[in-house]
Amino acid sequence: MHTFANSHFLKIIEDSGSASPQRGWHPVHLTKNDNTLISYVKDHSYGEYIFDWAWADLYYRMGLEYYPKLIHAIPFTPVNNSKFTKDLDSDLLKESFEFYQNSPFSSEHYYFTDKEYTQLEDLGFFKQLTTQYHFINEYDSFEDYLSKLRKNKRKNIKKERRTCDAYELKIEKVDARDLQIEELKQIYGIYLTTIDKKSAYPYLTLEFFIGLKELDNCFFHLAYLASKEDEIIAMAMFFESETKLYGRYWGIHPLYQSSFDFLHFEMCYYMGMEYTIDKGLRIFEAGAQGEQKLYRGFRPVEIESWHHLKNIQIHEALRQHVLNQNKQVQHYHQKLNELLPFKK
Repeated sequence: MHTFANSHFLKIIEDSGSASPQRGWHPVHLTKNDNTLISYVKDHSYGEYIFDWAWADLYYRMGLEYYPKLIHAIPFTPVNNSKFTKDLDSDLLKESFEFYQNSPFSSEHYYFTDKEYTQLEDLGFFKQLTTQYHFINEYDSFEDYLSKLRKNKRKNIKKERRTCDAYELKIEKVDARDLQIEELKQIYGIYLTTIDKKSAYPYLTLEFFIGLKELDNCFFHLAYLASKEDEIIAMAMFFESETKLYGRYWGIHPLYQSSFDFLHFEMCYYMGMEYTIDKGLRIFEAGAQGEQKLYRGFRPVEIESWHHLKNIQIHEALRQHVLNQNKQVQHYHQKLNELLPFKK
């Protein structure tokens, strides 16, 4: 079963009201022979992480409607995961394209795809490259990973981890299914404070967090004050597949956000990297952004998405624009690789 592209996870995120028609996510999943292509009609571009606001603005300035549009993505989840509940199905790709062509949608989009989706080019889609930072596991232990770093980088990471070890905190890995409802309410509260701090929109509902108890591949790193072990002060969420670890939301209670330097790096990066190595996983995807990951051994990775716009003139103009952007992304990655902290 795919980590996110499965009916169980989608049911949690949809039934919780996080991705619902009331919030502009209209599920229109296409199914054939027990295989489903995850599909939503969208009234906006929130919660997608491949940003096309400028495209929507272009439409409006030309007196055209950009919404609704058809997308294939896991809501609020910028991970490179299948958009099919089973294997990629060429017939479903074509059926979706026909559905899009015969519906009042401006465009069709596949977000965060793997390399198998190149056949979309035969349907007229163009590919867009963006950047993420992934930890590629090539190590026998965390110490082995550290030994591959330049001395100053290795020393800095050890210092950050020692600082966290000295805090009067208890940090634990806890499976979501083992958490009590009251603990999940605390976690949700911390999620909300992080959203408020970023002036962002709280896509996920409390019911979504409670629904995570039904999953056997979700866990949290939770930090408690040593003097008050029933109060969660910081959290980081993770999902695991057979080959990958996915890190998602991080949050810390506002009262403590200035009290524990490097706690974010410890709970979101180092503990995740250590877990990835210990479990023999291949890749750790720790979220959508953050050049700070680069200096800790996360490598720049080209992320692919595919787009088709029904207006031929706009499609061709954006295709040329994105092709130029893709060259810039590839050049940017060459520069980023020079900044990696590993010994030459």
